[in-house]
Amino acid sequence: MSLRTAISLFLEEYPEAIKKPFSGNAVADFIRNEIPIIIEKIIDKNPRYLVNGSAGQGNWAKAPWAAVYDRFITESAQDGYYIVYLVKEDFTGVYLSLNQGVTSVRKQYGSKAKLALRVRAADFVARIGKLPTGVTTGEIDLNSSDSSNLSSLYEAGSICSKYYPLTLIPTDEELASDLQAFINIYYLLMSRETQLYERIDAEEEGLQLDEEDFRKLREHKHLERNRKLASRAKKIHGYVCMACGFDFEKKYGGIGKEFIEAHHLTPISDLKGQLLKLDPRKDFAVLCSNCHRMIHRTSLVNNISGFKTKHVLDNNT
Repeated sequence: MSLRTAISLFLEEYPEAIKKPFSGNAVADFIRNEIPIIIEKIIDKNPRYLVNGSAGQGNWAKAPWAAVYDRFITESAQDGYYIVYLVKEDFTGVYLSLNQGVTSVRKQYGSKAKLALRVRAADFVARIGKLPTGVTTGEIDLNSSDSSNLSSLYEAGSICSKYYPLTLIPTDEELASDLQAFINIYYLLMSRETQLYERIDAEEEGLQLDEEDFRKLREHKHLERNRKLASRAKKIHGYVCMACGFDFEKKYGGIGKEFIEAHHLTPISDLKGQLLKLDPRKDFAVLCSNCHRMIHRTSLVNNISGFKTKHVLDNNT
């Protein structure tokens, strides 16, 4: 099935589907399972991106959606920012939007969540700079029926968007081109995020890096800070430093239990941005804080054994 057909079904069949029981409904299953597959094909099944579709959790959502998450930034619709197809509540059209995880913002800001989302959106737009023709900034109109529901927050949280009315759904070629354009915008914003420009970082001290190397190092560190990947790597490799053997729990007792840092083994020079290894077993190691900082000062980022042999000194010698 094509994306154009899927979007049309999204808009035309959902209003009737919500009149029926949610559990086991074919339309809900289509949104959860089939639409993500269609989107994944367009982005070449790039493992950097996670695609999800939702018709609601246990009950019908007023406005279903399908999202594309950059794993560097988020793997959930609740936080970070991501690309999302958002259906208007009156089903007259759908937005392709670079939007924000509104749940975490609402928890943090409460009644001022919309203001916070607008301010953050404006900041993101300023970082992105010039946008492709046809992509607009500012709030979107989901025809929200409640000023406090999720749809109203997504309206305020939109960073940039493109609207497709039901009567004028573009060709598959245009839809695919638009999605790829948003992927490019998404990647650009990630690379320009202020929080990733921390030059005075312990891991960067003493490194002579040009702008491209700084960008690659930021991506490397951002990958290491992916909570799910780091957690999986630690469970697989344990909590003892693979370089020096330091055990935080033995040294610090209970407060050091299960404390260790995940280290991605791909060298900075090999980072390509669009496609990165994401296997916690093969592509990660665990290191204590000191070894983790030190290994980034060497050319042995992907060679724990070599780093240990060359740089980890025996205190007894």
